[in-house]
Amino acid sequence: MTPHFFSSRSFRLFAVCVLLLCGVLLAACGARPDSGSVSRTTIHEGDTFHVECSGSGVNREDLTYTIMAYLQSDHGLSMVDTVQPDTLVVRVDVREIFPHGSSRMDARETMHTTVLGVMAGAMVGSLIGGGRGALVGAGTGAVTGLGVSALDSKTKTTWALRAGVGVGRGAAPDSLDEVVVSADGISTRDEALPTLQDRLAQKISQSLDMGGPARRLPDGTSGS
Repeated sequence: MTPHFFSSRSFRLFAVCVLLLCGVLLAACGARPDSGSVSRTTIHEGDTFHVECSGSGVNREDLTYTIMAYLQSDHGLSMVDTVQPDTLVVRVDVREIFPHGSSRMDARETMHTTVLGVMAGAMVGSLIGGGRGALVGAGTGAVTGLGVSALDSKTKTTWALRAGVGVGRGAAPDSLDEVVVSADGISTRDEALPTLQDRLAQKISQSLDMGGPARRLPDGTSGS
């Protein structure tokens, strides 16, 4: 005889519980402090750029190299050491690197383990007690899944980097936009730093819009 897995009412209740659980865990996945944006800048084919980095807590050479890699790869720009009147000047002032909350459980992994526990518990419970047994089994499976995740977890922190960023032409901009980027699920600051620098460089690259052929200077020559 085929076991009766769920009554219609039991199934609806089970589905609502699973959706609520997933919603809570996915909300935990998305709780990042990222904010701000870099003002849009129009660039042209053949433009060159220069990077100026300041602040503490980062390796300036590594950050400069990361920004250079993004601008070269995404836009085909070339970095120069000397600023000319038409050179793009990328100014970055790293103001703070700080932890933004920590958790012993990774939300994505916890959701995966918990949902598997719910499904296994519901199946076993339905074989024993029908719809009501399935609900009891699902609850037991959820608790078991959370427990397994807690026992198998390590403390992980969301790290954030706050910086002032601006792009000028021929000189560093007078004002900087404040942006915050983050890296979550990482234990130490040193481990988070490469990801933070990469995300900051990506945000800078995304602020540049290609505007067409090379600029023409007043003397009729092409811009840098």
